[in-house]
Amino acid sequence: MTDDNKIITLQDGWDNKIKSNAIDVLEDILDTGLKSGKFFSNKNYIEVYTVCYDMCTQRAPYNHSQQLYTRHGETIQAYLETKVLPAIQEKGS
Repeated sequence: MTDDNKIITLQDGWDNKIKSNAIDVLEDILDTGLKSGKFFSNKNYIEVYTVCYDMCTQRAPYNHSQQLYTRHGETIQAYLETKVLPAIQEKGS
């Protein structure tokens, strides 16, 4: 685990690291076509990957693998429903 075996809470890991440093950046890249200037550096990718890994390998009750799986799925579904589906429907009209 990072930071001398510090427990990563679901709220801190998801909101402050995974969502803001990876998912939001990816959605911005998808929305702007790389015009935002935001990219994933190798360092950023490794940091987010490590947080996900650590959160999924912490001992119970601090293992957040199921919650991360659910939140990732919900985030992807929301993006598809709010961005992709309307764009497809608009093109089909």
